[in-house]
Amino acid sequence: MTINADPIWLLAFLLAFVRAGAWLMVVPPFSTRQTIPPMAIVGIAGGLAFLTVPYLAQTAIPTTTPGLLAAVGIQAATGVALGLSIRILLSAAAAAGSMIDLFGGLNLPPSLDPLSENQTPLFGQLYEQVAMTLLFITNGEMLLVRGFETSFTAPGLTLSSTSELSTVFISDLATFFSATLEIAAPIIIVLFTAQIALALLARAAPQVNVWVLGFPIQAMLSLIFAAIAIKVLPGSVANLVDRALQDMSQVVSGH
Repeated sequence: MTINADPIWLLAFLLAFVRAGAWLMVVPPFSTRQTIPPMAIVGIAGGLAFLTVPYLAQTAIPTTTPGLLAAVGIQAATGVALGLSIRILLSAAAAAGSMIDLFGGLNLPPSLDPLSENQTPLFGQLYEQVAMTLLFITNGEMLLVRGFETSFTAPGLTLSSTSELSTVFISDLATFFSATLEIAAPIIIVLFTAQIALALLARAAPQVNVWVLGFPIQAMLSLIFAAIAIKVLPGSVANLVDRALQDMSQVVSGH
């Protein structure tokens, strides 16, 4: 039995597999080793490579060893850049939950977050897991995969586009901070108002032990208003996904 394979197609598959693997190692939630086995990541990367290899097969594939090694490095850097942009934006939900923990006085010893594999406070884990759930419920992960597929139709990452890449990352950081404040601001305002009220109470009635009353009041307000304010997460996640798609296109197109 003889199997004939086009060497150009195999090289294009290799380059597409490298970019897909680098992208999956960075972008959440696929980068979570605790919940997604490495072999599953390899399978997903292979599926994405089969999906996108026709785009690369139509371009000039290097056949020399130095050229191929350079192309592999460029594809790996492109995949990391595309995934890092998404990771920065989607981390806003966990950061907002951490701010609520800090202002609400619920900064208990942090536990290991199974998604980010970092020590994250309780509200940070809650907001992050709700955001990831909303991402899959709204088929946001399919939009990200579609954006990754579309990136192969663009010129790609080059040395001349590094300035554009830094601009995208700076803009993503600004969006990250603004989205974090947008999600956490309603609860922070309530908690700050409660702290002012407790301070006035301590001033008006010094015999009242405000320190003893402050923690349960802050904790109760945090739980009640977090349950109410979490309704803003669906809209925030949708906006962050749309922004991630725009950034992926901007990174590979250079404008």
